[in-house]
Amino acid sequence: MNCSKTEELRKYLAGDLTTEAARLLEQHVEACMLCQKVMMEEDDSDEEYQVLQVPSALPADFTAQVMTALETVRTATPKPNWKKRSVNILKKTAIAVASVTAIITFGSMVSPTFASYVNSVIQSIQGIDNGMKQAAEKGYAQAINKSATDQGMTMTVQEVVADPVRMAIFAQAVDQNGKRIPFDPEKIEVSLTYKTKSGEELNPDGGGYHFGEEGEYLVISHDIFQFLRDRKTQLDEMIVGVDVTMLDGKEGSWKLEFPVDLKKARASANQTTIEKNFMTPHGIKLALHNIKTVPSVSLIELETAWTEERAKQVQKIKEENGWIVKQDAPGVFTDAERVERYFVDIGLAYEIVDEKGKVVAGWDDAIYGDQLNQIRKNTVSPSYRGQMHDQGKRYTKWNGITPLADDQTYTFRLHSLYLFEPAKFQATIPVDKLMKEKVTVTNNDSVYTFTGFTLKTTEGEEKIGDHTYSGKGAIIPFTAVLPEGIIMNLVWSAQDDAKQDYRLLMKETFKRDKDGRVHVSGTFFIRDLEKQPKELSLKHLMQWRQYQGMNWEVPFKTSSKR
Repeated sequence: MNCSKTEELRKYLAGDLTTEAARLLEQHVEACMLCQKVMMEEDDSDEEYQVLQVPSALPADFTAQVMTALETVRTATPKPNWKKRSVNILKKTAIAVASVTAIITFGSMVSPTFASYVNSVIQSIQGIDNGMKQAAEKGYAQAINKSATDQGMTMTVQEVVADPVRMAIFAQAVDQNGKRIPFDPEKIEVSLTYKTKSGEELNPDGGGYHFGEEGEYLVISHDIFQFLRDRKTQLDEMIVGVDVTMLDGKEGSWKLEFPVDLKKARASANQTTIEKNFMTPHGIKLALHNIKTVPSVSLIELETAWTEERAKQVQKIKEENGWIVKQDAPGVFTDAERVERYFVDIGLAYEIVDEKGKVVAGWDDAIYGDQLNQIRKNTVSPSYRGQMHDQGKRYTKWNGITPLADDQTYTFRLHSLYLFEPAKFQATIPVDKLMKEKVTVTNNDSVYTFTGFTLKTTEGEEKIGDHTYSGKGAIIPFTAVLPEGIIMNLVWSAQDDAKQDYRLLMKETFKRDKDGRVHVSGTFFIRDLEKQPKELSLKHLMQWRQYQGMNWEVPFKTSSKR
């Protein structure tokens, strides 16, 4: 799916926004998982922007389309301007690393008129989250069936699904002959507005929603929790506006407004207060605050906070490595600025266990956690995942899992804590030798084996080996064994024998061996390297360590009042 702020984010990265516009965008990124994902990937590896598909429902060939959609990933390829990047937004996107997790706002998508059909189909599909199944069974959807016509095309909002956390809008478009118009993300412009019945704006900053074509439908998804959670009075109804200004590449006006009922879903909401704390050996305080359950999701509210001990540790690391951020110099992005946000990025992995010891849900902030830990289970993914406080030294996060049952006893069990730390890996590779044979380098307890060198001489997209690359550069396949406890190396750069610096793209897969060490295979893409050097020097500045065996378990009983 696309975020409504994607194009504005691209302008931000290129330094083309006004100061006020940049400030507003930074506030949006703090609450938008898709934009956080873009920022994480761009800073880590200079990767191209990614747009992730989300499963859909309702078309006649529903089963086939969903199974196809689940395996589909689309990629667009704008090229960022690194020299103009602002360190400010990078600090603000210091989120738990699950921000690279796909946004699947795939909750209750079924109107009562389709309930029997859709429920039978949904229950037959493996891999669909149980939160969506439960919401579908309970019929939290509303028929809208409102249309607007312009330029010989008709846009119809058919259904809306909403609870106090998530909303999904389902729309279709047809031409004057009644033929369906596909929704190309490059050929549609859409915005949403929210008001109370009295006209009060609910989301004045705009944005935060995501849209994409799923089957025969345009699905517009929004985690409305982000602007409803702080209201002193809860809403029974809100007025939603859908304003399409470009459809199928043609400018026009397709403007619709309709009420959305929240009363039924709000009445079923249930909050379980827990308020238990834990201090890690690393000077980090964890707090499990509460669990809010609505028809499509249970939101687990956690908080991480630095102690004075943690603050001293981080300051010492910065001083020892020369990573003290100084006044910005125009056109310069220093190592200190590049690593700044990693220190406030604290990741968690945990499980929810029932009275019989069965794991009913598992959450993992780790990038590629499914490949490494395999504890993710029954997750539901609201994009609004957190809020920063005290310049990132305190962070509140909300994780979505399948709705928990009322009046039941469970146990929260902490599996892992993830922290970033400095790691000065360096490898000097003789390129002539690499053209003929493998080159293995052991440094900083990492073992990297490089297996080739290829120059890509064209600007366009080209598939080389297993991957597709855009732009000119050099491709180096590799395998690696990481140090014990380390699950990823980050903040890579390259330098040729003329002392010219380059950024690296990385495409990787991960697995553990029987001893628990992480093995990586993939490729480096050294962007803009157009001539074969005699030597290449590679380095990375940070590594991501997993701490297990925290021994924190919290029994709790969900509320019975729904």
